[in-house]
Amino acid sequence: MNDTRRYQRYTLDYNVDSHAQFEVKLEGELVHLVNFSVGDLYVLSKVPFSQGLIKISVAFKNGGEIALPGNVVRGTKEGDMWGIAIDLSNIYELNSARKA
Repeated sequence: MNDTRRYQRYTLDYNVDSHAQFEVKLEGELVHLVNFSVGDLYVLSKVPFSQGLIKISVAFKNGGEIALPGNVVRGTKEGDMWGIAIDLSNIYELNSARKA
């Protein structure tokens, strides 16, 4: 398979990567993190989000928390959920190419 993505993507396996380890929220709405890379996130949400800037927070059960901005670039209906693609690369001006 030829993966032309700019950054390496990591997919979460909720059988191994327990959801109890962290919570991801968009604008305060709890979402399900599907996969992520240095440049983007893909989540499933019960509610749709419009394209544009969005506040993301990740709370870790050990007490840490990260807050960062992102840019919603796409939202698609997936059954009873919404698949939301969030770009981080332009926010942080990431320009390094993925290393093979």
